[in-house]
Amino acid sequence: MRKAGHDSGWLNGQPPKEISLTDRLRSGYHRFWHEASQAFRWSRGPFREPSKGPLTNLTPTQQRRTEELATSYRSHFETSLSPETALLNYSYLDILDRARHAISWAVPLNQRVCDLGSANFAYAAALHTFFHPNRLAGVEVDGHRLYCNGRSRIDYARGHIQDLSQTEYVVADFRQYSRQADIITAWYPFVTPKPLLACRLPLSLFNPSAVFAQVANNLVIGGTFVMINHNVAEAEVARGIAEDVGLICAGHYLHQAPLRPQPTDPVLTIWHHG
Repeated sequence: MRKAGHDSGWLNGQPPKEISLTDRLRSGYHRFWHEASQAFRWSRGPFREPSKGPLTNLTPTQQRRTEELATSYRSHFETSLSPETALLNYSYLDILDRARHAISWAVPLNQRVCDLGSANFAYAAALHTFFHPNRLAGVEVDGHRLYCNGRSRIDYARGHIQDLSQTEYVVADFRQYSRQADIITAWYPFVTPKPLLACRLPLSLFNPSAVFAQVANNLVIGGTFVMINHNVAEAEVARGIAEDVGLICAGHYLHQAPLRPQPTDPVLTIWHHG
């Protein structure tokens, strides 16, 4: 992957010129609801959809792979999570496991792990299973988003982590979140504005340079940043921003056979803070 160019305005946190009037109107709409949810902070308490037992309707490949992961990591997500959430966790564990073997990634255990942009932290169990952290924190800027069933994102997040030791969910803008970590993970961070708008977030939250700078600031010397991007093109953009803040690429893995079907092959990249 080559380094992305440095002539695009959004590399410095500015919305690019190709943002349309429609995009800006959408951003304004998203900003209203984001700020309203932040002010209201609605919560009905932890909530988790119940387990329905063994996973069904899997392809033979999915069945084999989930069984391999469950045996290898001694973790059966379907015993405590809904089928959809359990398969999500197996898919996240799958890419981490395959990357570990493909690039000879030595994963230290008992570390302080932070996940940025955690949404409802549905995949927290996969991170806990893979890293065996002594502390796991999920940080999400839109943690009070209200769902159509009257539950909020933080309700689901608290439900997803209720059985995980030393795990917390923090509603905060990562750009202002200062807490040291040995490992920071980011699943599909926003490095271009369109995906951010598609996730119903305002352009005021789009500043990848500031986010990556905070990653570098929060990582201990010798710490590891694990980033997953949707495809090679997005990974190249992210690489340029990461290198700008002084992170050093230590390897990447193209995941060509995702456990759950995806339109493009995701890329996992390992970065070190020297």
